[in-house]
Amino acid sequence: MDLKQYEKIEGEFITLKTVTPDDAQDIYNWRTSASGNFLNQPKNYSVESQQQWIKIRPASEINFIIYSKEKQPRKKGMISIVDIDEQNKKAEVGRLLLDAKYLNESNPYGLEALKITYGLVLNSWQFNKIHGTILSLNTGMIKLQKFLGMEEEGIQRKHLLINNEYTDLHLFCVFAPGFNKTYLPRINFLLKSFVTK
Repeated sequence: MDLKQYEKIEGEFITLKTVTPDDAQDIYNWRTSASGNFLNQPKNYSVESQQQWIKIRPASEINFIIYSKEKQPRKKGMISIVDIDEQNKKAEVGRLLLDAKYLNESNPYGLEALKITYGLVLNSWQFNKIHGTILSLNTGMIKLQKFLGMEEEGIQRKHLLINNEYTDLHLFCVFAPGFNKTYLPRINFLLKSFVTK
């Protein structure tokens, strides 16, 4: 699969553009802010290590920066599609990370990023399944994904060491029929509140 054709994807509220090494400073800022509390932080993390990480991404994933659709588009966060498995028709959507200023502010950026990436995998690519993981600390995201229609496949107990504490990892998935029947209508319902009349 040629992922280069997806260097830019337009949505209603956002534009997704593939990550470049020039985005390293922004990603570093997001990961070291309150937004990074729900991510597994690497040791000796720096802008330089983030830049190197971007340069060595495998062909089986695509990483996007989320831009607002304004007269002067601004970077709002990132999201990734990883472990793209064409043979078994499945992929993982993760690394959803927003600028910390939007953590306590209602906004469409993360929602539409989920909608676009899930739609790309399950409808455009016609894959069977999207799977992903959420830390037990991230109760808001767990509630959101359950509301939208993701199924919880299991829990990996005390699986990651986050802030010096072992943390559970929740395993979620959604299949193509469930995405179109439940997930997509519900996320569209939430996004309606951001449409300006």
